[in-house]
Amino acid sequence: MPKSKQSILKIVLVNLVILGTTVLLLIVFGEIAIRSFIPSADHSGMVRLTSTPITYEMIPNLDIVREGVQINTNSDGFRDIEFTGEPKAGQFVIALLGDSYVFGQGVPQSETLPAILQGLLNRYHKTGRFRVWNLGVSGYNTEQEAYQLEHFVLDKKPNWVVVGYNINDIEPIGVDPGLIKTEEKSEQSMWGRLSRYIHNDLLITQFVKQRIGNFIRLFNPNWYASTYAQDTVNQYLAPDGPWHEKVSGLLKRMKSECESKGIGFTVALLPAMLDFRNYPFQKANNIILDFCKKNQIDCIDTLSYFKNQNFMNFWVSSMDPHPNAKAQKIYAKAIADHLKPKISLAGN
Repeated sequence: MPKSKQSILKIVLVNLVILGTTVLLLIVFGEIAIRSFIPSADHSGMVRLTSTPITYEMIPNLDIVREGVQINTNSDGFRDIEFTGEPKAGQFVIALLGDSYVFGQGVPQSETLPAILQGLLNRYHKTGRFRVWNLGVSGYNTEQEAYQLEHFVLDKKPNWVVVGYNINDIEPIGVDPGLIKTEEKSEQSMWGRLSRYIHNDLLITQFVKQRIGNFIRLFNPNWYASTYAQDTVNQYLAPDGPWHEKVSGLLKRMKSECESKGIGFTVALLPAMLDFRNYPFQKANNIILDFCKKNQIDCIDTLSYFKNQNFMNFWVSSMDPHPNAKAQKIYAKAIADHLKPKISLAGN
């Protein structure tokens, strides 16, 4: 005897409830599992707002744990031991400017790029006189780094300045709300808060989105959040874009200011931890390299040191594509190899 429409509807509703409950349980247990293995991505309380053009700076004398690693800052607000004044006789100081890649997000202090570079140079030259300052601040761009150089670094007279350049350093100055503790805006709707939580706070959402992206790139290697990679490259290509209008000029100015004080200057391109075989920002890299060559700015592209390697092996975690300790070591090796003969030729 055929089932009635009510019976069929009841069966459909029951199955939908079972399916919905199953999906919800998978999300809950998936979230619990990921949070059990992945350090918290909370970076709040690391910076403070300022009235200067840099907008924000690291808080001095921090002693906190973020993303599973200890964060300690010195009295100048940098992730390093105390800086001295001008280099002492026989000491060679390198000031390394940059963003979260130089700061070492998710990486212990002893395994950050500046710390490893310092050790490599001292081993190469069989001495202990090299000192590399970690001036990295998460989220900084070239404009903020230029301000650091002019208002903090130059007065201390280091022997060399290295700018760790990330492809997104052309983006305008902004403050990542994740770095500053803020109260939730009361006027935000319930749906707005829920949407933000799902997209920004649920790790399972980020985990799934990353895996979907990796699957899509098997068939379309150029797919990175649909248009982000190409949009970024276009900002380098456009004659009226931020690279040509501002950032390239800032690098020229930084070089000139260092030269005027007898300080060496190098730009180190630090690639994002994305597909090295089909690097999505290669065109932008080439533009930067051509610019540096044309303007006689010393430059090292560390991308070649990652050739044919699996980019996901260099992520801080499966949820955070920031360069891990392995990547930091490769950055440092590339920069040390590049600087070693230059420092020797300079008689240092």
